[in-house]
Amino acid sequence: MRRLLPLLLSPLLGACGLVPLPEVQAQDFYFVNTVPNLQPHEVAYMDTNQLDHLTLPRARYRHVTLDAVLTPEGPVTEARVQIFASATRPSCPVVPPLIDWPTGDALRCDGPAGGQQLTEVTLGRGTDTPIHLEGAALDEAIRGGQLYIGVRLLSREDTQGAVVWVRQIRVRARV
Repeated sequence: MRRLLPLLLSPLLGACGLVPLPEVQAQDFYFVNTVPNLQPHEVAYMDTNQLDHLTLPRARYRHVTLDAVLTPEGPVTEARVQIFASATRPSCPVVPPLIDWPTGDALRCDGPAGGQQLTEVTLGRGTDTPIHLEGAALDEAIRGGQLYIGVRLLSREDTQGAVVWVRQIRVRARV
């Protein structure tokens, strides 16, 4: 009976958010800042669901964490940014890229537009910066199958045209 106890308790432990899922790795990608003259009170969101490229079964996820490495290239030397997550597409004006970038449109929002701030980091050109994201908005986004990532630029340097590579993406969660 003692050997069967963990097996019998596993549905109960899963309902409590104690069963970790295997780590999921996502494909590297990059985005280009196509929003000109972004102000410190504004948040620019990607106009694509970031979960479209991540295969996760539908479940009641809890304690979701996303770890990655960011590497900026281009005109920026150093930028202090806040990173936001939204479980729904923000209703903000669309900013099309000035030239044909494969990363698509951006959404220019006057504030977080329903998103939650997950972290604040300083990015330096050519420097790998690890990030760790977690929070209620990330949990909700993963459960609902939609994740929109946003950035607020806190430094005064214009970063339009900067490319940020997102690599070594690992997602962990519990059910």
